[in-house]
Amino acid sequence: MTSSPSLPSGDLLWYRAGWGPACEELEYRLMRGAIRLGRILGIPIGANYTWFIALWVLAWSLADAYYPARFPGFPASTYWTMGLISTILLFASVVVHELGHAIAARRYGIRTRSIVLFMFGGVAQIAKDPPTPGAELAVAAAGPLTSLALGGLFAVVNPLAAGSALGAIIAYLAWVNAGLAGFNLIPGFPLDGGRMLRAVIWRITGSLERATLIASRTGQVVAVAFIAAGVLRAFTGGGIAGLWLILLGWFMDTGAQGSYQQALLREALGKVRIGDIMTRDVHTVDPGLTLEQAVADYFLPFKHGGFPVVWGDRLLGIITLHDVRDVPRDRRAAITVRNAMTPLSRLRTIRPTTSAYEAFARMAQDGIGRLLVTDLDGTLLGIVTRSDLLHAIRTRVELEEPSAERAPSTRTRPR
Repeated sequence: MTSSPSLPSGDLLWYRAGWGPACEELEYRLMRGAIRLGRILGIPIGANYTWFIALWVLAWSLADAYYPARFPGFPASTYWTMGLISTILLFASVVVHELGHAIAARRYGIRTRSIVLFMFGGVAQIAKDPPTPGAELAVAAAGPLTSLALGGLFAVVNPLAAGSALGAIIAYLAWVNAGLAGFNLIPGFPLDGGRMLRAVIWRITGSLERATLIASRTGQVVAVAFIAAGVLRAFTGGGIAGLWLILLGWFMDTGAQGSYQQALLREALGKVRIGDIMTRDVHTVDPGLTLEQAVADYFLPFKHGGFPVVWGDRLLGIITLHDVRDVPRDRRAAITVRNAMTPLSRLRTIRPTTSAYEAFARMAQDGIGRLLVTDLDGTLLGIVTRSDLLHAIRTRVELEEPSAERAPSTRTRPR
């Protein structure tokens, strides 16, 4: 009996501005073992260590079962060559799929931090959510449409090499790209189909939070279905395929839960203004201090990771521990803060009327831990850090969740 090779899921976890606990943990796990492969259109391309496992398993499946059954008559060495080439081109197709998302997102001013290949396909780490339902729909649909176009191209070229090993590879790539598009159109968040479903619900309800909650729950239902199908397959003789489905379902459930938590985060912080939670009593640094003095007088006693640099009432920039570490230790007594700081022109500032969630998203997009709060004239009003945002989240949770101490009293009310 022959079996078709497992199909990677394209952008199973097409990453957004993931600051929910599950999303942040998921990105960390993927990036921790990533190897840089290069850049395409300015976007870093990497491979998680699990990708090499999938590379070997899929190449073996193609060389040992798929190609010998469907295209008999070639020697074993040719089948292995076909399997390896097909696997590499398959994951190249996944990268093209993710680039479809990235190019569509770029049209709406959304940056793609990186594309990472892993066991189940690829992750385009989009820095933030699309701004409108229409943009969400366009960005989500771009991946499957790209895969369909690529599959159609292979199908058109296939007759030119029919009957050869090259023709067999082209036929496989035509089929697998069509399958890649079809799989990602399943309406289970965070697959593309789930994101398209979210866009439609968002358009109908006018609420991104509600749309995300519904689409995430749908994604969890689809994930449970995959896990159940995997268990059934495992007990009916398809052990490896069953295990693959179980892992796929588990990964989908992780992504759906992360998206659900992010929706709750947006709901919790969406109405909180930065002016209400920022630190107003800010320790500022004189630009004429040496780095050695700044460390002794500010970084060590106050234990912050960065300080605004101010001259009079004028904000010049920020000095961080990273800036200090970039200067050799033996030169810190001579280099001034002004010469080592990150200047204002390169800083992201925020207004006090901005929502706490938007600040959270900006920190995620830029990979920073703090934002300076300024007025329209550029005067420094305060600073907001990740710790401030986490404190706001904890406070909201404690205020909104009833505790045992707040349980209704059982004492009899006086009549």
